[in-house]
Amino acid sequence: MDIRKLGLTETESRILKRCTDAELTRRRMRQALVAAAVFAALLIAVGWVSRSLPVVLAVALLYIAVTTWEKLAYGRGVLSYKAIITKLVRRLGELDGGSAS
Repeated sequence: MDIRKLGLTETESRILKRCTDAELTRRRMRQALVAAAVFAALLIAVGWVSRSLPVVLAVALLYIAVTTWEKLAYGRGVLSYKAIITKLVRRLGELDGGSAS
């Protein structure tokens, strides 16, 4: 199948080329988890050393939990979109190949 027949923009072409790279999205999801864990450890350490503002610490940890969940949900959504794009491209290839015969 000739990708040029789809009339994709440069950005769309780049996304299409990356759509089968699920590891890229998984890596970003892992990075989000690591960043959240490091920030949580920093907040815990500061709270332990300063021995003050426990409510602020609790709110900060809650914020981290919520934003981490959001990032993971976004990553799962991206993986879904990549799967859909891959299926659509495969189907277009079938249709393109079927019309040539």
